[in-house]
Amino acid sequence: MPTLILKQKITKGYDHWLAAYDGAEELRSTKYGIKTIYRGHDINDIDTIHVVMYTPNMDVIQEHMENEAELIASAGGDTDPSTMSMSVASD
Repeated sequence: MPTLILKQKITKGYDHWLAAYDGAEELRSTKYGIKTIYRGHDINDIDTIHVVMYTPNMDVIQEHMENEAELIASAGGDTDPSTMSMSVASD
């Protein structure tokens, strides 16, 4: 199971993003099998978030980002891969 390490700028503030992200945890878990290990913001830039998660495979992440694009955008995120830093690590 790959571990993803994500870094991305957000546009609607950290508290707004956090509430939306946490509110979608069950959706990510039950529909996609994605498990969040950590989520927070950069200590020096509250509008840069960091997320570490397990995913069954990379296709699932792509499917999640495509299917839930509206949810991600409403949270202040961006589904365009060029706007984020994503590292894939082993579990």
